[in-house]
Amino acid sequence: MATKTATPKTRKPKTNNHVGILEQFLKKHNLLADSTPEQLSKHAPELDALLPPDWMARRCVKVALAKGTENRRLFSKERIEALLPDKRKKNLTIEGRAEFCATAGDAMDIFTHHLDLGPKNKDENEIVAGVSRQSKFRVKLAEGGVNPAIIEEFAKDKKLIQDSNKIQKEQTKKRLANSGKIRIPKHLSSARVLKRIQNMDVSKVPTKEDLVDVIVMLSMRPAEVRSLQINHYEPDPSNIPAWYKEGYSWYCTGYLKSKGEKKENPDPRPFLSMEKNPERARELLTWIQDAIKAKKLRDPVYTESGTRSAWPFNEFLKQEPYKSIPKKLRDYGSKHASRIHGGPKATPQHLKLLTRIALRQESDRLDAGDNYAIGDTESEDNGTESDHNSEPKSESAENDEISEIINMYSY
Repeated sequence: MATKTATPKTRKPKTNNHVGILEQFLKKHNLLADSTPEQLSKHAPELDALLPPDWMARRCVKVALAKGTENRRLFSKERIEALLPDKRKKNLTIEGRAEFCATAGDAMDIFTHHLDLGPKNKDENEIVAGVSRQSKFRVKLAEGGVNPAIIEEFAKDKKLIQDSNKIQKEQTKKRLANSGKIRIPKHLSSARVLKRIQNMDVSKVPTKEDLVDVIVMLSMRPAEVRSLQINHYEPDPSNIPAWYKEGYSWYCTGYLKSKGEKKENPDPRPFLSMEKNPERARELLTWIQDAIKAKKLRDPVYTESGTRSAWPFNEFLKQEPYKSIPKKLRDYGSKHASRIHGGPKATPQHLKLLTRIALRQESDRLDAGDNYAIGDTESEDNGTESDHNSEPKSESAENDEISEIINMYSY
């Protein structure tokens, strides 16, 4: 008697439910391997909603897209990223946090984000950076229409602000005290920077090296590269602004570190740089700014989306021939500018005042370092400014001195 032999059936390999969801989704929207990233990104939110929130599901789908099947070709890495963007990259910017809090209207959300933006440790530089982030957060909350009383209560740590101001005050005093002892790399000496500035050709695309030289030339913070403006003013004689210095017509706007109302509408401050011709200095600054706008040169601090990413520029400066850090470029430039405009017989006081003008610091105070402590630390000092300076100059006297200095720079 013949016996039947069982023939094993050929089964298709099982696919998990996530891949099944993917295939149905692609078929529904007619998405193919040659669909553009823009087309795919439009459907990303819908696919994200269909998948479970765990990372394994997303990984399975990404692997399936990368392998392809008998019925469709594999997707490129760029297209996979467009259809399934990496959620780890969705860290909120300060603007994004403020927008979320303004929309949600929950004070505890504001408080949580305020703490998250604060210092991560007790390092002095991190304290200053954290307070700066929190300050920007408050500004964006106000722009978003959040009640000022809520901002004051849930997004402001006065003690931390005082600590930051004290740190900056001490750092400024040390920097000014050691201004004559700065060790400047040979590549960034006054003579070499001036020579390169003279040879800059604005018809060509600027390089990172050109960017460094312009930052030094203008004693800029790297974060000011996009915003700084050099303007020529000829005020109406019948209505001369309080900030205007007689006989001097070149000023800067777009600088950082203004306080209070001046942060929204800062007064122009006198312009002083290594380049004695203000029009040439403005031309070089505009040259750099236009290249950044055209994406031919990378901003030293900010990405195209406005988030801070100074690491590439920091790494560039660590290499030969610079061997420096970004914040020192400003010190080099102010020292060079004060020497260039002060001449060989300049007194220390004269050089100090020129340095302050080059750095665009407040010019109506004897000690520039005290500018960081205005307001937030007055209560601790238990005294007025005159307590710190026994013989302060009158504002008119100092303005006269500034006018004498800057008349030689009029153009």
